[in-house]
Amino acid sequence: MDSAELKARRIEAVPRGVGNVTPVVMARSEGALVWDVEGKEYIDFAGGIGVNNVGHRHPQVVAAIKEQADKFLHGCFHVSMYDSYVQ
Repeated sequence: MDSAELKARRIEAVPRGVGNVTPVVMARSEGALVWDVEGKEYIDFAGGIGVNNVGHRHPQVVAAIKEQADKFLHGCFHVSMYDSYVQ
């Protein structure tokens, strides 16, 4: 889908209480750069949410996520402890 089709679908499928700061439909990211669904490159001046220190898709972060996914994806520490939380 191109950005026009995705924006039309967004109106139909996403609750009105969920906002967007920009009208750009992102497809991928790397470091400080993001690309829209048409392939246009942008510098991510907003820094993303939670990526401000290392950029998008930092190799060490991706490796840590993959390693954790091999163990389990979600655990509630309030229900039972797990080692990576304690360490």
